[in-house]
Amino acid sequence: WKKLAEDRYVELRPVKAKRGSIYSIDSDSGELLMVATDVPKYDVYIDLGYTYVSDPKTKEKKRERVIADSIYKKDMPLLCENMAKLFYGQKDSKTKNEYREYLNKFRRMEKGNRYVLLQKNITLEQWEKFRKFPLISKEKVRKSKSTGKIVHSGKFFLTNYINVVERNVRYYPYYPMARRTIGVPVSGCDTCYDGIDGYYSKFLAGETGVRKEKKINPGIWIPVDDNEQIKAIDGQDIVTTIDVRLQELAENSLRKCLDSNDAQSGCVILMEVKTGYVRAIASLQKNKDGEYTENSNIAISSYFEPGSTFKTISAMLYLDKGLIDSSSVVPTFEKRFPGARTDIRDVGKINHGRVSFARAMEMSSNVGLSQVVYDNYISKGKRTQFGKDLMDYFYYDRLNMDIKIEEPKPYINQKGTSVDDILRLSFGYVTVMTPMQLLTFYNGIANNGVMVKPMFVSHVLKDGQTVKTFKPIVIKEKMCKKETLDVLQDILKRVVEKGTGKRLSKTSYGIAGKTGTAEIGYSKRGIVAIQHRASFAGYFPTEDPQYSCIVVVSEPQKNATHGGDLAAPVFRDLSDRVVGTRITYNQKSSTLQKQAPTYLKGNIENYNKFCQNIGLKNNKIESNWNPNKETMTIPNVVGMTIRDAKYLLEKRGLKVTFEGKGKVVSQSIASGSGFRKGNKIHLNLN
Repeated sequence: WKKLAEDRYVELRPVKAKRGSIYSIDSDSGELLMVATDVPKYDVYIDLGYTYVSDPKTKEKKRERVIADSIYKKDMPLLCENMAKLFYGQKDSKTKNEYREYLNKFRRMEKGNRYVLLQKNITLEQWEKFRKFPLISKEKVRKSKSTGKIVHSGKFFLTNYINVVERNVRYYPYYPMARRTIGVPVSGCDTCYDGIDGYYSKFLAGETGVRKEKKINPGIWIPVDDNEQIKAIDGQDIVTTIDVRLQELAENSLRKCLDSNDAQSGCVILMEVKTGYVRAIASLQKNKDGEYTENSNIAISSYFEPGSTFKTISAMLYLDKGLIDSSSVVPTFEKRFPGARTDIRDVGKINHGRVSFARAMEMSSNVGLSQVVYDNYISKGKRTQFGKDLMDYFYYDRLNMDIKIEEPKPYINQKGTSVDDILRLSFGYVTVMTPMQLLTFYNGIANNGVMVKPMFVSHVLKDGQTVKTFKPIVIKEKMCKKETLDVLQDILKRVVEKGTGKRLSKTSYGIAGKTGTAEIGYSKRGIVAIQHRASFAGYFPTEDPQYSCIVVVSEPQKNATHGGDLAAPVFRDLSDRVVGTRITYNQKSSTLQKQAPTYLKGNIENYNKFCQNIGLKNNKIESNWNPNKETMTIPNVVGMTIRDAKYLLEKRGLKVTFEGKGKVVSQSIASGSGFRKGNKIHLNLN
């Protein structure tokens, strides 16, 4: 009967594999930084009940306390005091008196659950201290033969009345940075993630194992022993294209812009031209407390009417089909076209008279763009054809990127066939798309007409070695004729040099792009309120484009409202930083060489492969770390930050604990020493 009773509470249960880590590059140091990883958390249960033991002589069953009264009275007060100090300030922490009352209450119970939750969600660092507390463990000691004194071993073993449930939880060292891009767990599902984490689950998830476990409380199971019937296989790691330093700059610059202009929301994306690698992506919205947070990834998942940044798409169509050339003359004065219900005018109602089409683009003339579509489509009875022709030049489909997120499909309102709608379509209304979809178009112009898919992951690692590389994916080999592209690139340079993008003109490297200002009208209690959405989309340097970028700011309540004034400063912050740290620019010869940042410490072999994969020239400083020589020895991590030290040590299979703040000042195992996978090393920081 005893065996049957035990069998009811023992089962073979799945063992969740440790999910792989996600890394991003740090352009300041060249190192890979961990941005998502699994870390252990411990839930500890203590047996405060009774057990039955047989009397050796009478064989009678006798009920005894699992924890003898003498031990409990001696060790419990100190345990409570230590716990109150260790967990002070945590959500579920207690004072030493509250811990004592809590434990005594359950100890007084004659019936009920034997196992009482002592503490939940203990971190690895806390566990290293907690496991040495009274009642939790006993230290292995011996008596010296020569002196008769007790010799402490420093090794602690859990007591038989303590049960520990260890589980892995997802940890984000840089949270909330890029939280909706890197990904977070989906509510109500402990194995579901969104973002990059969710998309790459097939690499990250690993393989589930099986082991024998015992039920100690409703829903609480603990391993019967350390052996697994089927061993869980840990997931592989992935390296994202996100640059941690540029991401940080993008978020800070965008937040500063939104705050100073009291805007409702905004986003910024920085992409590498030739590869489509997304180096930074930030989306911020004002919450009910007036703070800017990343509640959703609006850069990828939210529609917007682009306004004047769409004019580049119309211009490509006009030029490529030979409807006009850059010198064709168009009006810029306010006018009402035949069949229209409203006048078309330029922002600020500025009248520049009749100018060349190139100049109309520089000053972002709505009237000039409208005149071309009226002459070639509306007046010829081909209203619906304009929208169809636009689809040949803009990629009106989902990008289906390597990120788990709901991406809407861009579209043109085909029902909008009135004269007003067709005219407005030419300068970015009656059509919607996401900022990422629009940037992909501009990135194609920068890439000499080759449109590539945006990418968020460059390669997969297993045990620190690259096992899979993701190459750029071409969406369109040729967006338009070479002559059209040359004219458009020249126009976009002149927009910055002489037009609405003048705030970006004074650089040594050159920026090309298009400003956008769209009006957002909505009704509130019968009153139509007009808000603005400002944007800038472009690329740099102009001589040999390496990066494209888009900035969108919605509903500013004060100061600037136009793309050239509002979005341009955020663009400039990023372009200056990138050129200063990632690109070598020779002003005299106008040549560009893309370089990697100086590399000091970390996994040099993987970093070299990483540089090769994305076409970087590695600017490496030689160090005394030979990866082949030190494969089975402890590296010297003194002087490193804890995140860098943990990366090097954990990659070798070591378990790392640490105390203090700052940089590593000492390590428990000397550098150069041999070790085995699973050994523990303790670091002191100061």
